[in-house]
Amino acid sequence: MLLGTDLVFVPRLVANYRRHGQQFFVRLLTDTELRYCQGERSGRESVFMKKAAGRIAVKEAVSKALGCGINGLGWTQGVQWKQIEVLSQSQSPPDLRLTGRALELSNELGIRSWRLSLSHDGDYAMATVIALR
Repeated sequence: MLLGTDLVFVPRLVANYRRHGQQFFVRLLTDTELRYCQGERSGRESVFMKKAAGRIAVKEAVSKALGCGINGLGWTQGVQWKQIEVLSQSQSPPDLRLTGRALELSNELGIRSWRLSLSHDGDYAMATVIALR
């Protein structure tokens, strides 16, 4: 079993969004994740930011469980942001889809499944992931 956790400060994401615009999230989130965050009940910026923060926290937590970090955050051998995708379906817990280097590392480590938990409270989004071998 491998564990990863991460905490995201939502106001920091808001500041980055105001500085860089939508392109900031296009770099970090897949098209599917962006659509989910922008969903019909997510019309308010604050809801979008909390959903996006949760997905970013999951991606960082997964990279920590894989032992590699995310490329561009001080890790030269890390995985790319979009190689970790959070899949959300109504009435079901979130799931993961890994591609590229993230999937290769997962396979090398013998990971058979993932469990993830997302939580939001005030200005924070937190994610914990467990990789089961």
